[in-house]
This record gives sequence, structure tokens and C-alpha cells, in this order.
Amino acid sequence: MTPATGRMTSLLARLGHENQDNRDRGSVSLWVVMFAFVTLALLILVVDGGQVIVAKSRAADIAEQAARAAADDIDPGALRNGAVAIAAGACGTPGPASELVSTYQKGVGVTATMLTCTPGTGPGGAPDVTVAVQVSMKPFLPVNPFGTITVTAAETAFLACGTANARVAC
Repeated sequence: MTPATGRMTSLLARLGHENQDNRDRGSVSLWVVMFAFVTLALLILVVDGGQVIVAKSRAADIAEQAARAAADDIDPGALRNGAVAIAAGACGTPGPASELVSTYQKGVGVTATMLTCTPGTGPGGAPDVTVAVQVSMKPFLPVNPFGTITVTAAETAFLACGTANARVAC
């Protein structure tokens, strides 16, 4: 092999190798972009899943507090006669349960709606109130079909004397 041929072979080898390097350029960038997109999508799903859990907890909390507020509204006329009963307006629109639900949604960025409020008679003849509440929140990334997160919860409060295991009508 002559020196000129050696230089030519070396030059061609370098050109072929540089051409190989040029084909590989940008492949790492493509992987980084794809990995970042997948990671961001998973992060959004985790955050929105957490918001569903928080919304369910808020709905249960609102329903429980509204049921307690309604159960605490004792009918004074029945009490004077020796009976313990929940007042007739406890579940009404200008009542303690509906006022609590409307007050709660003013400052926390959720929409809470009282679906039902029904007084009844629980175990041992004690009066009780069951309140169902619907809570709607906007997710982190509001796209269809996840434009809003809507959950419901129902809780019951008993107006009774005694302990949780031995409820009796007062």
C-alpha cells in the first residue's frame, strides 16, 4: 500500500465514520422528549387521581357535617312534651343542613350540592338524618372525558343518648 492509498483509505474511513455519527445525532434528543412526555402524562394522572380521593373525602366530610347540623336542630315543642325529635325544617332549604353546604363551598374552590336530606328513625328508635352531597372539582388538566371530577357521599347522624354501641332514644 502506498502512502497516498493509505491516506485515501484513512480519509474514506473517517468520512464513513463521520457519516455514521451524523445518522445517530438527535436520537438521544428524541428519547428525552418521549420520556419527558410520558413522565408528564403519568404525573398528571397521579395528581388527578389524588384529587379524586380528596374530592371523595370532602364530600363525605360535608355530608357528615350537614347531617350533624340537621340532627342538632331539635324540635323544642316535642322536647317540652318529653320527646326528642328533629325539627321539621332541619332538612329544608333555609335549614341548617343546606346552609352548611352552601357556606362550605364559598371558600374552597369546589361546588357542593345537597342531593337529599331525609330524617328518619335509626336503631333503638332514635331519630336520625341522612344527607347525600355531590361535590364537583376541576382537575389539574381539564380535558375530556375528565372535564370535572364529580363524586357523591351520604352520611347519617343519630340524635341519641348513650354510646355508639348502645344507642337509645332519649
